[in-house]
Amino acid sequence: DAGQFFPQRYNDPEFVPPKVMISWARNLSGSQCTDHYFSGHWVVDLMKRGTQSIVIDPVNSWEASRAKLWLQIRPGTDGAMALGLLNVIINEQLYDKEFVEKWTYGFDKLKERVQEYSPDVVEQITWVPREKIIKAARMYAEAKPAAIRFGHPLDSNAEAVATIQAL
Repeated sequence: DAGQFFPQRYNDPEFVPPKVMISWARNLSGSQCTDHYFSGHWVVDLMKRGTQSIVIDPVNSWEASRAKLWLQIRPGTDGAMALGLLNVIINEQLYDKEFVEKWTYGFDKLKERVQEYSPDVVEQITWVPREKIIKAARMYAEAKPAAIRFGHPLDSNAEAVATIQAL
């Protein structure tokens, strides 16, 4: 994540940049907050330090054009994409099993629910090729550490709470 809260920022020995970061419906431009966090500069700083990005957005933005993987999603289908990524992560057992056993409730129900969202089904809903869905899920799940940042469009849709919970 952003290192601005450490005294030495990115040079702090405790700071570890994410290996992969998903930027979901979140443009780099926007508010120019003085804390550097919301302005997008920190994303560029992380990219300079080796963070690879997956961009999920209908628009080929500056960040999408430089991403390792761009998923040009059909607007309004974010929930299906989130469940499709989880389908791959859960079915390929790429999740942290110890964490799930110790800290989650209802994982069995989630595991059952995501079966309805195979990469083939999600491709039809989101218009993103199944190969990219699978590649993004694996890339994110296998990265340690990893991060997701999402933007206002996810907050503004009718299924916002469920979609953000899936993220």
